[in-house]
Amino acid sequence: MTIVTFMSDFGNEDHYVATVKAALLKNNSAIRILDISHTITPFDIGHAAYVLRHAFPHFPEGSVHLVAIDPSDKIDTRIIALRLQDHYFIGSDTGIFSIISEQEPDEIIEITFSPSTFLARDVLAPVAALLATGTPLHSLGETTRTHRKLFARQPKVTKREIVGNIIRVDHFGNLITNIRRVDFDKIQELNGHVPFEVQVGRETYRRFHENYDEADPGDCYVLFNTDGLLQIGINKGHAAQLLGLRLDAPIYIQFNP
Repeated sequence: MTIVTFMSDFGNEDHYVATVKAALLKNNSAIRILDISHTITPFDIGHAAYVLRHAFPHFPEGSVHLVAIDPSDKIDTRIIALRLQDHYFIGSDTGIFSIISEQEPDEIIEITFSPSTFLARDVLAPVAALLATGTPLHSLGETTRTHRKLFARQPKVTKREIVGNIIRVDHFGNLITNIRRVDFDKIQELNGHVPFEVQVGRETYRRFHENYDEADPGDCYVLFNTDGLLQIGINKGHAAQLLGLRLDAPIYIQFNP
């Protein structure tokens, strides 16, 4: 039974999510539908890309991912479907699929469709259902080599310093950065595992925690999360509010040989 995941910015208060699921089941009643999230900030491609990037690799290969996030700008709507890392994706060509993986898609198609005020129900769901039945991707649209590309902000890495940014404030108020453990470990090995300082706003920390509970309630922790990204939080507290930091704020790691 093929899995179809569904992610949108529709929220949970209205009928939109249920209607898209009904369209999926009407086209293929054997589909197993799993929700990724429907509380993506409306029109926020960055938020959607962060969630999808860290969710889709955990699903079985061959899964189909329906992404119903429309852009906030006025670019012409273009619907694409693609195969990437042995997964299938379908959604508006907003650039989201360029920042969920470092790999390039193996195959991309552009889908021709009739005008609709509900593309997720009328276009995305039927195509996702067909993909879930094993219909070849190339038979569902016109093969193309192009899709809109965005460029995620990358940390600056030198022998003396790593400078990153907050890329997500999660539901718990944790500050998630684009500083990767693999980069930190590489620089530490190059420097001979010297002392370091993590500068978070006006606060400075000189060690990493292994888990959240190492910090007492109300105290700050700094660790690399399960996705390998530097995360700052407050045990039983909202780090973004208490530390006064927002999306895109800089975070520094300085190495002191």
